Formats: sequence, C-alpha cells, structure tokens
Amino acid sequence: MTIGRTKDNEVFCLHKSLSRKHAQVDCDGTTVRITDLASKNGVFYGGNRVQEVTLADGDSFRCGDITFLVESATSHVPRTLNSGSAQTLPSPFAVDAIASKRGRNLTPAAGAPAVDERYKDKLFVLIRASELLTASLPIDRLLEELVVLAAQVVDVDRLALLTRTSASAKPVARVVKTFLGGARAPYSQRVVDWVFAHGSQTSFADLGRDKTLPGNVDDDAGIRSAVCVPIDPGTGVIGVLYADSLTTPEIVRPDDLALVRALANLAAAALATNARR
Repeated sequence: MTIGRTKDNEVFCLHKSLSRKHAQVDCDGTTVRITDLASKNGVFYGGNRVQEVTLADGDSFRCGDITFLVESATSHVPRTLNSGSAQTLPSPFAVDAIASKRGRNLTPAAGAPAVDERYKDKLFVLIRASELLTASLPIDRLLEELVVLAAQVVDVDRLALLTRTSASAKPVARVVKTFLGGARAPYSQRVVDWVFAHGSQTSFADLGRDKTLPGNVDDDAGIRSAVCVPIDPGTGVIGVLYADSLTTPEIVRPDDLALVRALANLAAAALATNARR
C-alpha cells in the first residue's frame, strides 16, 4: 500500500508536506518496510533521510512533516502520531483499479512526463468530483469533498469555499482548509468581496502588496498569490471558491485555474439542487 496526499492512497493525509505518492509500505507479518517513492520532502528514520527502511513494532518514521508509528508488525496501516494541520477524511468512494495503477513506483522524467502526470491527476479529480454530484451526501459534506479534491492537485497553502443566501447577505465560510499559518485571516476578504461584487474570476501575483482592490492592503499581509472564482448556478453569484499561497508569488497556472473553475461550477450545481429540495 502507499502513503500520500491524495485519496488513491490506502493511507492519505491532506498535508502540503506529503507528495501525492510519497511512500510504499510493505508488511511481511513480522516487519514493515517503508520505501520512498521519489517524494519531494523525503522519508526519515532516526533523524536521517532514507530511501528504504525496515521497521518493527514501536518504531516511528516520518514522511515530510507527518510522523507515523508502527503499532504492530502485523498491522497493515501505520498510525499517525502528530499530523499538525493534516486531516484524514473518509471518502464515500472506493478507489477504482485504473486510478490506483497510476505510476506509483515510477519517477517521471523531466519535462513532458511530469506534465502528463499532472494532467492525469486533474482528470482523476474531475472524475471524482462528478461522482460526488450523484452521491447521497449532505450538502456541507459534498462541498468539503470538492475543496479536498482541489487541495490534492492545486499547489496552494489555503482554500476556502464561501456562500451567501442573497445578494445582500453576508458571505459565510462553509469550508476552510489551511496548511500554513502566518496570515491574519484564512482568506482575503478583499478578494472575496470583489468576486462577489463583480461575478468574475480574479487572480493576483503578490496580493500582500496590491493596492488596486478596495480595503486595507495590510489585512492581506503575508499572502503572496491568490485566485478566486465565482460559484454561479446561472441565477447570480451565490458563493466563491478561493485559494492562495503564502510562499509562492506566481499566479496559479492556467490549468490549475481551469480546475478550480470546474469545481466551482460543480459546487454551483450541487447548491442549486440542494436549494430545490
């Protein structure tokens, strides 16, 4: 089985320090072998980065910033010791065979293969997102799942989904996911207000210094880049899907923006359906 940031891993934690496919876990009944799958932030044992390590009951290892404990060599799932802001969420869907076969033991070469893998990840997310619309989930759970899917493939530090009941009502944060602290609020109120008012998507390369938006620029201190798209079922903006980075100044890539927009459209359809019930 594998450990990683996305739901096609048997053990997943929604945390920025984990790669999508971070480590392979093999158990022979007496020991557990952990193998690094060319992850960005590595596998560590005893303070040292390792490519492969064999562990026994009571040993711990770290993937990125997440520490796992081997409770029993016969156990198939290592337990998370301390995951910080990570959150493991149950999925209403089983992992299909095709999705689980995506290059788990292969290190993509530079250039086109890495790009190809990124597009495969996005396609996988869109398929999962479309399945959500036919699942019998409470609306809040469905919206959370959509945001979790976005977090799996878009390289951002924070995401938020906000809705409002009318054009004059105050927006309410329905889902907030934060992987890094350091900003005054979990999202930029200036950006959110602008998208609600204008009904169009927007993105910023250095929001913490941008004075073109109304409001106090100091409120966005620490935010490097941000993107926000409207949630509009065709009757007006009823919500927004927001994402930002506290570390990367570049604007979100066009393909990432397209994915966020697609997920916002699915959220709009789900909210409209829920309102008719």
